[in-house]
Amino acid sequence: MENAKLVGSTANEWLWATEKMRWRRVYPGRVDQVRAARAFAETLFEGMPCVDVVALAVGELAANAVRHTRSGEGGDGWFGLEVVCDNPVYIAVTDMGGHGIPTVLPEGYGGSYSESGRGLRILYELALMFGMHGSSTLGHTVWVDLDLNRKLEVDAQAPVQLVS
Repeated sequence: MENAKLVGSTANEWLWATEKMRWRRVYPGRVDQVRAARAFAETLFEGMPCVDVVALAVGELAANAVRHTRSGEGGDGWFGLEVVCDNPVYIAVTDMGGHGIPTVLPEGYGGSYSESGRGLRILYELALMFGMHGSSTLGHTVWVDLDLNRKLEVDAQAPVQLVS
């Protein structure tokens, strides 16, 4: 970053400078930290059209890291969150590996009442780009590129399953 550009600039010019805004955080591999990661991302994108899509992506990727990898085992695991505020928005979660490879399941997998297995499919359908790199041994990074202006649309006609 060139310091000369900052002298005399407005707060808005500084905030929206040409450099991409990037954040990285590491969270303990616990379920309560999924909520913390999601809240962090919601704060970053507050007031932007994509805030709900970003929150969904962070929540799903972090939950998968805690639930399906060594990140959530043994009490000393962790997952990393990387967020880039640009267009497209970049969201990535890095886990500690293990237990297979993150997979987008086929459309309709498990039926409409399945309790798991559909999260990555939903992200895949919302994303401009979607990918994964790494290994079961070294850890995976699952990432999505999202449209900065995309709102999360809810289908009012979709059946809702009530749980008590």
